[in-house]
Amino acid sequence: MKTFNVKPLALVISSLAVAGISPALLAQEQTKPEIEVEEVMVTGYARSIQNSLDTKRNADTVVQAISAADLGGLPDVSIADALGRVPGITVTRSGGQAGTIQVRGMGEGFVFSTLNGREQVSPNGTRAMEFSQFPSELIQSVEVYMSPKASLIEGGVAGTVELKTANPLEMTEDQKFVVGVRGSFNDQASDIYGAEPYGSRLSLSFQKKLLDGTLGVALGYAKLVQPRAAARFEHYNYETAPFDLMSEDGLNTQVVDENFTPQPVAERPSSVQISNGFELLQTGGEETRDGYVAAVQFEPNENLTIKSDLFYSEFTSDSYSRGFRIQPLRSADVSSVVLWNNQAVVGGEFKMADDNADAFDFHVVSNDVTQTNELLSGGLNVQWKQDAWTIAGDLSRSDASGVQADGVVRAHLYRAKEDPAPGFDPYERDPDQSMAYLLDGINLPTVSLSRDYAAYDANGVSNLRLSRYERYPRINDDLIDAARLDLKYEFDDLFISSLEAGVRASERNHTDRRQVFVYGDGANNTITSDWSLPITVDTSDVVNWKGDFSRFPSFLAIDGDEIMRSAHNVGLVLGPVPEATIENPNPQAVPRSIEPAARWGEGRDWSMKQSSNIDENITSYYLQANLSTSLLGRDLTGNIGVRHVETDQSSIALVNVNGDVERGATEICDELGDCRSNFAYQKLGAKYSDTLPSLNLNFALTDEDQLRLALARVLSRPPINRLAAPDSEGTITTGSDNVPRFNYGSNTSPYLTPFIADQVDLSYEHYMEETNGAFVIAGYHRDIKSFIQDVTFEQFDFRAAGFDIPDSAEILVGGVPTEVEVENGTYSTSINNQEGGFIRGIEVSYTQTFNFLPDLWSGLGVSTSYSWTDSEISVVNPVEAGITADAALPFPGLVENSANFTVFYSYGGFETRLSTTFQDSFVGETRNINLQPIIYAPETLLDYQAAYKFDNGLDLVFSISNLTNEPNRSYMFDEELTRTLQWFGRTYYLGANYSF
Repeated sequence: MKTFNVKPLALVISSLAVAGISPALLAQEQTKPEIEVEEVMVTGYARSIQNSLDTKRNADTVVQAISAADLGGLPDVSIADALGRVPGITVTRSGGQAGTIQVRGMGEGFVFSTLNGREQVSPNGTRAMEFSQFPSELIQSVEVYMSPKASLIEGGVAGTVELKTANPLEMTEDQKFVVGVRGSFNDQASDIYGAEPYGSRLSLSFQKKLLDGTLGVALGYAKLVQPRAAARFEHYNYETAPFDLMSEDGLNTQVVDENFTPQPVAERPSSVQISNGFELLQTGGEETRDGYVAAVQFEPNENLTIKSDLFYSEFTSDSYSRGFRIQPLRSADVSSVVLWNNQAVVGGEFKMADDNADAFDFHVVSNDVTQTNELLSGGLNVQWKQDAWTIAGDLSRSDASGVQADGVVRAHLYRAKEDPAPGFDPYERDPDQSMAYLLDGINLPTVSLSRDYAAYDANGVSNLRLSRYERYPRINDDLIDAARLDLKYEFDDLFISSLEAGVRASERNHTDRRQVFVYGDGANNTITSDWSLPITVDTSDVVNWKGDFSRFPSFLAIDGDEIMRSAHNVGLVLGPVPEATIENPNPQAVPRSIEPAARWGEGRDWSMKQSSNIDENITSYYLQANLSTSLLGRDLTGNIGVRHVETDQSSIALVNVNGDVERGATEICDELGDCRSNFAYQKLGAKYSDTLPSLNLNFALTDEDQLRLALARVLSRPPINRLAAPDSEGTITTGSDNVPRFNYGSNTSPYLTPFIADQVDLSYEHYMEETNGAFVIAGYHRDIKSFIQDVTFEQFDFRAAGFDIPDSAEILVGGVPTEVEVENGTYSTSINNQEGGFIRGIEVSYTQTFNFLPDLWSGLGVSTSYSWTDSEISVVNPVEAGITADAALPFPGLVENSANFTVFYSYGGFETRLSTTFQDSFVGETRNINLQPIIYAPETLLDYQAAYKFDNGLDLVFSISNLTNEPNRSYMFDEELTRTLQWFGRTYYLGANYSF
């Protein structure tokens, strides 16, 4: 098959320099009469385009590619940013940066990722690759397989993302060293309390050939210090509430519609959907990432190749949120409400009940989240070629650890008790608080409060008091060891060019555990056992909103750690509480002999019931025939094969056997020494096998045109954390109707099996070699056989199903403890839905450099693409299910329309580029305790870059990220039902790169 060679292009004129190596971007055409023109290799951004198109053209499957001109040649903060410009891929931002990706309408859970051909674990507790762990400076290329082949590791229904680091023997030079430095500035930091505006990036890379080019060594290091600055409004999940329970007398509540038209009493609904509350927060902090890569490649002769590589990344995010939170609205006294469609509350006036100031909660929050992720990945590959045989063996390990420590400081408005009891807190919640708010769709709402939450008295003491201090570290570890053996035999003069076979075995273990420290009301399951603590001018600052948020009420930023230290010094509470780290994930609090008490694990369920231990052992076999023949005088290439996969998955469950030793009861203790003897360990799981056939054909219509066809059966496994055994005990909850109900279940199950789909891909590709471009149109159709779906059964008959549930529970009735019959509640679980459906779409892309234009215009080029996706699969929205008969939402992650457009220009040593990406609305999930689908609003992002390259190897670089300060916006299922509004600001970068 003909390869995509670079044609003679004369004068190399420019370069877009990006962190790392940035050679010239484009070459202008030069001609000299009767003189043969030497072929010039295009470098820089044009080189990366050429490499990407070359990879796509010569691949034996449907592939999208990103290629750096050299090691360190990708411009982005992380690989996720670069993937956002690939046709068919969209990105979800987190903290203003690209985080997770969707491929062809399917979310992160359906995207499989490898590094140098090896499966990777993730520090985030799922299977989704944490792309922020991978500095773009250390990645040579990225290939996204839209269609599989038998020799690829299974796991990606949407696609497989293959990251590749450098192979040093493949570089053209004998030695190369690159250093890059860059500073950043975020223009929103000045609006955010405590936010730092400045960040930095540093990258170093070194490659060298030794021993007459038989030994190659590559080393790389990249450091990122990235500030965070965001302002956010978040509206919580909607819940169903009886209308007459939202006030002492529902009939006296004024009701208007979204147009403020009063609603007659007879037309009022019996129940409404009402948010659990909302929060207004300023978020700051800093992300730090250190990435290292090392590779050794040894080829002593033409038969033997030995490669070893190692990648390590440590990513730390220290973030904080300051603001106020109001919840739950359903427990307030309501004087008026604004209803959307006469069904959902979008505004109103809400007041604390005088007789229960704790039911409706106004509080100021000062939250801190520290997240540390470590990823270590490496392997050894040995390949031997002898005549027609190739034998390759590969050993690999991928090890990830993640610790997320959530810290919460809550402060409430207090007043002195009239007659405090001896030994108890002399302060109580002040019920004289009310609030009015009104949503404005995906624009900022109106919020007003009746009290000042940023005031001090004459002695510098706030009327707010610290009521709760909490730390919630969650620790997860994920490890996979794998071994692989591949054989290949090449044929001469046959339509089958070669035959491949192989076997791969992997063992994976995933653990997840959580600890809790709580001081404050409720830490010992009683409100009176812990005292509120004073807040003064020395332990707090007044924060005033700025910019578009300036109309919102001021609040206090509270130093909860200092308050706890001060209280400890007078013998009141524990402190200081150490932070959880990977080395010390469960720091112990010091026990006290005096009340009020607080310690790790206090006030929460037994930590062992929040732990999981999951094993997954996989063995796969494949046979693949690679095709190379002709049809109608044109080349026909591709492959046909089959992959067989055997899976053995299990999870350790804690089963309550009521202390029966014969059923395995044993004493089980957590890290704190809290022991229980009524549980037994049980291993639950499933064994299953899948057979995955595949066919890829590539037909050369002409020297510049080709047609691709791909057929395959594919699978994606459940997120690894969802294979955990559910809690063995149910819970009894008492709702607003004061009726105790038994509930059981979770969204995890060790019996879940993979998502299965049959897919067909068809694409036409036209390559324009003279102008380093291509036009590609592709269509695909996936027939979904099964997928994982959460289900909840209301009023489930637990007794009939054999559950051992209590007959009654003690609750307060009129302030008197009373035994009340326990009724049936909800049963929740996850299943493999067998209904299925289709996902289909079309992708169109066009890339070209206009080197045929005269003079200054010859440095102009464009790269653009458009994707359309459709599906008949839907999921149930639990919010909408309570409002409308049709409660269907599109398949999560499915973006119907997405597009990107990049225009670049170069002249001499100067180059500039403007990149635009657009993605339509799509369904995602909130990451709170109770997951609910949400819809992300459409967004358009603009990034700008410019550079100047000097002849001595020095490049100067300037860029702007999020040029228009595009926010993240989401809603529940209609834009009037706001979910999250978040602004991140623009980030400016200025730096230099030097290579020699």
